[in-house]
Amino acid sequence: MPTGNRPTPEPVHFYCRGARIEADLYLPAGRPPFPAVAVCHGFGSIRKYWVNDIAGELADRGIAALIFDYRGFGDSEGPRDRLFPLEQVEDTRAAIGFLASLEAIDPLQLGLYGVSFGGAVALYAAAVDNRVRAAVCAVGIADGYRWLKSLRRHWEWLEFEKRLEADRERRILTGESELVDPGEIMMRDPESAELAARLDADFPERSYRLTLESADAIIEFRPIDVVEQISPRAVLLIGVEDDRLTPAGHTRELFERAGEPKGLIMMRDVTHHDVYQPGHLRDLIGRAAAFYREHLA
Repeated sequence: MPTGNRPTPEPVHFYCRGARIEADLYLPAGRPPFPAVAVCHGFGSIRKYWVNDIAGELADRGIAALIFDYRGFGDSEGPRDRLFPLEQVEDTRAAIGFLASLEAIDPLQLGLYGVSFGGAVALYAAAVDNRVRAAVCAVGIADGYRWLKSLRRHWEWLEFEKRLEADRERRILTGESELVDPGEIMMRDPESAELAARLDADFPERSYRLTLESADAIIEFRPIDVVEQISPRAVLLIGVEDDRLTPAGHTRELFERAGEPKGLIMMRDVTHHDVYQPGHLRDLIGRAAAFYREHLA
């Protein structure tokens, strides 16, 4: 149960491939060492938005939480204008290593929580890093190629493929990739487009662009191929039945491919973004915390 005494996050940092990664650590009340979870945010986002609420809810339930900006995003160092999923997996593994180094953290009770695209990153990181004892993926993707294709009508996908092929040639000949609005890679449903416009207006520092090379990196990203490697460590999949941004079928496929122990939560009458909004977050994190208490111990 929540303690009602939410801690103030402590600014911290760690490094991945020489780049300084800025982060915030939420330590719960009580006597250390604590179990701990690194939280992976969604597509192109930063730690200031929504994942701080997730971290606070976890800490309120006795689980330390770390939120961080991936390389090249937010306050972290690293090349800008690129979103390479496997680089974000590396950053996530560095976050786990950082948690394991802290005296206040039990290095044998480490987990991951990822939302949206960050859910896929969390699954992949858990699959290749045995230090992760339990992973939660909320509204994640199974296959980058099928995901990007699903967001487009057939003719739009054909046109996008032509753009990518031209950009590959450009990169070979010039070493440069076209910079585009991120919505040209992850085409947004109406709710996501409205939300992105509102956030960009309220927080102009959030605005960013991406290279088309990032789309190639996303297309090659397939958490479905590695999710079974998490077993015998635990995984919890959370999906939304009528999700218009990350189809529910991705969550079901990941669950079917994952080994035991595993759990599945499918939510109805909510949207993609509801799963990290206050109205639904407390109950969802309560269920995730119960999963961690069972499988991190």
